[in-house]
Order: sequence, then structure tokens, then C-alpha cells
Amino acid sequence: MNKLLSLLLSIASLFLLFLENGLAQTALFKDGILTIPHAAVTGEQGVDYFSDVQLQANSTGGFDLVAADQQGLVNVESIAVNVMKSLPIQVAVVVTGYKSVPCVKLLEPGVFFEGGSFTIALAESKLGIAETCIAVIDPFETSIDLDITGLSSGTYSVEVNGVTGKFNLT
Repeated sequence: MNKLLSLLLSIASLFLLFLENGLAQTALFKDGILTIPHAAVTGEQGVDYFSDVQLQANSTGGFDLVAADQQGLVNVESIAVNVMKSLPIQVAVVVTGYKSVPCVKLLEPGVFFEGGSFTIALAESKLGIAETCIAVIDPFETSIDLDITGLSSGTYSVEVNGVTGKFNLT
């Protein structure tokens, strides 16, 4: 729980980043509890994805972690970064891989940018307690748009659940 706590204490500020990029559902602050539907967190051990994050306001103006449900990351087989020569230039990452079972859904990706690198967390929902599903892997392909607003010409890297690629802006 200490690792989880240390990772999630920064979620309140990360939430604002998600809102800026249109990656988050609406958070709710009620009775001193901030509830965030989905959040991705980067750390030394990589990327983690959580749903139903609850943070309680404390007396120092910060938040304490009350609850969070960690979601499993999907298995990514490959990524292809497409740079579209439109105006403005657009970049999309096509991700292929598989979900653990066909009955789960892909969750909204968490996208981070730092130091010339995009890191993307792509997770899947969980089965409900009473749900059953056939135990076969389920292939998927999805496209994730990258916000490249303000980036200069150069080479950038992309990582999705441990699979890496590069692209050039000219």
C-alpha cells in the first residue's frame, strides 16, 4: 500500500494534466473526497493504471489516498507511429495486442510526455464479481492520437506498455 500511496499522492495535479489533454472523465469533489474515475501514474517501476481513485482532503491542503482499484495493462504486441502530413501535422500511434479475455473493454489511455518521450498506459476493465467469460485472448487494434502542439522538429520516442517506437517531426 505504501507504493500505491506514494504513486497516487500526485494524482490531483496529474488529473489537471489529463483534463488539459481531454483524457479524463469528470472528477467529483464531494464531502471532502475527490473521486477520479481513471488515472495513470508513472514511476520508477513503470506505468500503473487505476480506476475509482478516492482522495480525501487533509488539513495541510493536500490529499490522502482513501481507495484505488488497480487495473491490468493489456499486452501490446506492436506499435506503429503514423505522422500524417496534414496541416496541422497529426501523429497517431496504432497499437495492436490482446486483452486477457473478450469480455473486458479497453480503458481510456493515459498519455504522458516528458523529455522528448511519450509514455502511454493502456489498460483493460475488470470482469464483475459474478461475470464469467471464455478464457481466450482477444486481439485488438486501436489508434491513439498524440498531442504534438508546440513540439519542435526532431526525433521523439513512444512507449506503450513497454513496447517502443520513434517518429520524426520535420
